[in-house]
Amino acid sequence: MLNTKDYPTDQNVLKLIAYYQFPHIRDRLMADIPAIHEPPEHILFAQTTQTPDRSRIEWAKQLLTHTYTLTAPQHAAPILTTIGYINWWEGRGSKAHQYLQLALDTDPGYRFARLTDHMLGTGIIAGWNTNQNTAYRDNLEMPCPWNARRCGDRA
Repeated sequence: MLNTKDYPTDQNVLKLIAYYQFPHIRDRLMADIPAIHEPPEHILFAQTTQTPDRSRIEWAKQLLTHTYTLTAPQHAAPILTTIGYINWWEGRGSKAHQYLQLALDTDPGYRFARLTDHMLGTGIIAGWNTNQNTAYRDNLEMPCPWNARRCGDRA
């Protein structure tokens, strides 16, 4: 689904919802999102040497949002938690927290959402966002308040 730019059929969406109900499959699917060939635990915590494929991550977020619209409330927590996790990867902690709270509203016992929200609450930043070469950047052209070298311009 991530290798195409077409939304999946409803039947494929239902399969994806089913896959996300199993933690070991969910984790593998999440680790595949950034298209990085490193150990899954490095990918999930954004502690990789490779730069993630940002367009693929954005597409995954769109696919999962579409999937959520077809998900029954009792099965929504894994999808919502993954959308929250992607927002954390992108450096959007507040938005990630909102999705995690929504996941916990649908299933207060969903441990992965609770643990992820706790991780965000402690201030842990996705590893990719601590490195200027891999950090998520909005496509905003803003003037640099410091010298160009500190703002990433290597000219």
